[in-house]
Amino acid sequence: MILRRPLLCCLFAAAVLPGAALEWKAQTLDFTTAPFQATQDAVFQFTNTGHKPVTILEVESNCDCLDAAADRQVYAPGASGVIKTNFHVGDRLGLYERRIKVVTDESPEPVRLLVRIEVPELVVLSPRSVAWKLHEPAVEKSVDLAVIPGLQINFTRVQPTSGDFAARLETVEAGRRYRVYLKPPETVQPANAAFRILGQAASGQEIVVSAYGNVR
Repeated sequence: MILRRPLLCCLFAAAVLPGAALEWKAQTLDFTTAPFQATQDAVFQFTNTGHKPVTILEVESNCDCLDAAADRQVYAPGASGVIKTNFHVGDRLGLYERRIKVVTDESPEPVRLLVRIEVPELVVLSPRSVAWKLHEPAVEKSVDLAVIPGLQINFTRVQPTSGDFAARLETVEAGRRYRVYLKPPETVQPANAAFRILGQAASGQEIVVSAYGNVR
C-alpha cells in the first residue's frame, strides 16, 4: 500500500507507552484530501525496543470507512513494522477523526492511534438552507454556489425532492459561480424539501450538492 503525501504535516514525535516495548514514530496523523480523492492512506511506524518478540493480537478501527492492518504479526527485538490504514472518502465532507486500537501480547493496555482527515468542500453554498415563516409571502429565495479556487464545475440543473417546491438555476460565472432560486407553493402549513444541484467537473466527475428549504 502506498502512503499518499499528506497536505498537512504529520506528528513525528516518538511515542512510547510506559512499560511498552513498541516505540511509535507517531500515534496521530493528520491529512487533508485533494479534490475528488477517493481514499487516503496513513501508515503508523513503530519499532520493538524490548528484549523479546511482540505479537500483534488485534488491529481494530472504529469505523467501516477505515481499513487497518499490521504488515505482519510477530516482531522480533529491534524489528520495525507498520500499521497500514486506508480511509474511504466517498461523499464525506468535513473533519473526520478515526481511531485504531492495537492489542499486543506484551501489554495489558492497547495502543490507541488516531487519524484526522479533513475533506474540503468543493462548492461553498451560502446559505445552505433558506426558510419561510408561516403565512409570509411565498417569494423566491436564493442560494449562492461558489466553486473553490482551482476547480471548474458546470452545474446544469436542480431537482427538488418535493414536487411542490419550485427551483431554477442561474449561471453567474460559468464553471465558478451559480445561484439557485427556491420557492414553496404556499406558506400556510409547514413544508420542507432538499434541492439536489447537479453538475460535472472539467475532469468528468459527476457532482451533486444539496441546498434545503423549509416553511416553518
